[in-house]
Amino acid sequence: MVKYIVRRLLLMVPVLLGISLLNFMLYINAPGDPVSIMLNPLLMEEAGGGVGQARATEEMIEAAKERLGLNRPWPVQYVDWLTNLLQGDFGDSFVNPEPVSAVIGRALWPTLQINLVALLVSTIIGVGIGVLQGVYQYSWFDYIASFLSFFYISMPGFFLALLAIYIFSIQLNWLPPAGYQTVGIPPTFGDHVRYMILPTLVLALGGAPGLMRYTRTAMLEVIHQPYITTGYAKGLRSRTVVLRHAFRNTLIPVLTTLGSRLPLLISGSVIIEQIFDWPGMGQASLRATFGRDYPVLMGLIMMGSLITLIAILITDLAYTLVDPRVRLD
Repeated sequence: MVKYIVRRLLLMVPVLLGISLLNFMLYINAPGDPVSIMLNPLLMEEAGGGVGQARATEEMIEAAKERLGLNRPWPVQYVDWLTNLLQGDFGDSFVNPEPVSAVIGRALWPTLQINLVALLVSTIIGVGIGVLQGVYQYSWFDYIASFLSFFYISMPGFFLALLAIYIFSIQLNWLPPAGYQTVGIPPTFGDHVRYMILPTLVLALGGAPGLMRYTRTAMLEVIHQPYITTGYAKGLRSRTVVLRHAFRNTLIPVLTTLGSRLPLLISGSVIIEQIFDWPGMGQASLRATFGRDYPVLMGLIMMGSLITLIAILITDLAYTLVDPRVRLD
């Protein structure tokens, strides 16, 4: 097991190097001039804040590029950026005078909060209902659950988010519509949970239907196997046959889907975080994109890639817990 983990961690190195090169090439070929965007707001502020009162000259732009090292050949820039990255230095933001690591550190935990809870909730809902659908195939429960799963799959995430805000915040006034915590009062756990409920619920309902359909299919394949029929023939209780034998073997293919859920949730939470004004990686990515803040954007992409690779590794390790026949050598 230890050798397998070490080998997988070593294999992550060339994968991350390839991602970093692709990441940097996208930055080099991205449209727009980040230096001009970075300079002009500062000049406008010095001139009194009026739009168009001051513009950065070509000399100022070239001086800023030389100071930031952006006028050098891209292979040199990439090697310098990668060298700093290996030392834990993601560089500095083009827009705000702070390190990129500070932006990532501030946005990482809020994103993991709602995504990990959403993954747990969607897994409980999706796997639980999917197993019941497989056991009670073609029942009224199966038809209703199938209808709801198709309904939520076809509903865009942003529409579900706006609908949740309209119902629970505007009409019922149960939950706050957006934010991270109530401004002006000391932060408390209960207050923070109230702000977490809506974005977490929207993310969970967006991921549960697909997992539900996949679990139902896997359950139907397992429940008609001869060893399940033998279990019933031996007089075992239905709960024992379903939970101990059928459900455990159903989890083997379901784990493959779960391994990709967390990265998909993180990428899918970009719009959700923006709608709910949640200060996570999704909102930081949008701000960095609109502001041409490429160091922040590249740092967030690398962090998301690392989380994805770790999630895949954890999924592979979980196979050994579900199926003792699987050996990781």
